[in-house]
Amino acid sequence: MKIAILSDSPMLPTGYSNQAKQLTKYLADKGHEIHWFANGYSGATLDHVKFDDGTEFNFKIYGAGAGDAYFNKTLTTLLRQIKPDRFIVLLDTFMLFPWFLNLDTAPAKTFFWFPSDGGGGLPAGCESILRKVNCPVAMARYGQKQVKDYYGLDVAHIPHGLDKNRFYQLPEADRLELKKKWGFQDKFVIGVVARNQPRKALDRTIKGMKLIAEKIPNAVLFLHLDPKDVAQQAFQIPNLVKKYGLENRVIYSGMEWHKGFGWDKMNEVYNVMDMFLLTTTGEGFGIPIIEAMACGVPVLATDYTTTPELVLEHNAGLGINLAGVEPVEMFNFNSKDYDTRMFDGTMTGSWEVERGLCSVADIATKTEILYKDPELRKKMGVNGRKAVLAKYSFDVVGQQWEDLLCQE
Repeated sequence: MKIAILSDSPMLPTGYSNQAKQLTKYLADKGHEIHWFANGYSGATLDHVKFDDGTEFNFKIYGAGAGDAYFNKTLTTLLRQIKPDRFIVLLDTFMLFPWFLNLDTAPAKTFFWFPSDGGGGLPAGCESILRKVNCPVAMARYGQKQVKDYYGLDVAHIPHGLDKNRFYQLPEADRLELKKKWGFQDKFVIGVVARNQPRKALDRTIKGMKLIAEKIPNAVLFLHLDPKDVAQQAFQIPNLVKKYGLENRVIYSGMEWHKGFGWDKMNEVYNVMDMFLLTTTGEGFGIPIIEAMACGVPVLATDYTTTPELVLEHNAGLGINLAGVEPVEMFNFNSKDYDTRMFDGTMTGSWEVERGLCSVADIATKTEILYKDPELRKKMGVNGRKAVLAKYSFDVVGQQWEDLLCQE
């Protein structure tokens, strides 16, 4: 088939770029003709790209000019020229709202691989995007359930995935050597992989570390992020670190927001961690979570949106309670009822999406549990790797897409 995809450029270090690279390569290897409309790339059309890690793409990658965000001005023309059989969008629904509603995609069958990263339903009005396409595909069961409960939409579900051969746990001797290389010998390493943006609530991370430092003398916080990210918080992370006296407890990996790290270096980043921490207000999926799990690292993440299905159901880590809220089993309730029960621990953000505010005290409490129980960490690490191999390896995810695209 001739397949077109609209997502972030392969040159960007984003989650969408990550998944689009894996999906397009998988489909191209299956013999399909691929055309990639690359948001964030403004150059001439490419027929071939090779990255430093050896990954190659031998298909067309199109750039958008100034003022053509997400190809809103040129997409109709490109689709008419290419005439794809299938057209996939991998972005947030709000990024295409409302102009996408007037887009003529005929005769292609359309798919939207969509996230929902908060409570209260999709960003206001964006359910109309899902009603327009032929086949909405939720990247998490959380989003699948939410659009059913809020809008009566029955949608498919295909999770995000990773290359199981690129993310894996190193032998203990190699991990110890890596720790020495990074200067983490004899340290309990709490790792974070997240973009420095408001949704990640990294103030909770730093405040949590303030409490952790008082309980665990050898704990350090290892941040794989760029504190100077253009999407950064209203506050400056280094200022918070200084404010709470954590200068000797917080280490940055050295990544830059516009470049990121290669696959081999990222496997190192996870393998120096003793646990992975994410104080997010909500995730549409959570790629760093499954990357940590693939490397045998136990996860501690906000018990909201996708953490129950990725982490808790597999006993691959612990959930951080929302502030002032007793945890409940999300999938046992209608999404609307669940959101009401969470009111004390959420705040309304942009597009009327509810954001979960995790408890700083619970971050410290749960971290101490993991610190004091190496056998629990080991067991959770094994469980995480097992879950990734069964559900989130891209040979599984890619085949699900191949099956869905080939349906009439």
